[in-house]
Amino acid sequence: MPSAEGFIKSTAGGRFAATFMIDDLMYNFSGSFTSSVPAFTCNTATISYSSLKNLNSTRSFEGRVGPSKVQLNLANGPVIDGVLDMPLSPGSTVSGSGVWTQN
Repeated sequence: MPSAEGFIKSTAGGRFAATFMIDDLMYNFSGSFTSSVPAFTCNTATISYSSLKNLNSTRSFEGRVGPSKVQLNLANGPVIDGVLDMPLSPGSTVSGSGVWTQN
């Protein structure tokens, strides 16, 4: 399964942006959590995907943030995960949706 490195940043308002460089294109997954999640940063995020065709449109996800890692499982297969720059306690189960864009 192909993978790429990038980062995830979130705000205390429950919004987040994840960015990955794949084949010289920047893929951005931006969205929001359905529940309140403390602000966090993960500068060592990795996305695993079966096809670049999966990195488009609006996608829902489920996952976990904290205490030391983040993992977002997108409904159509890709997985974004990594180690948080600063631990969050307690960790929480999350869900939400995001939109893929390319630059």
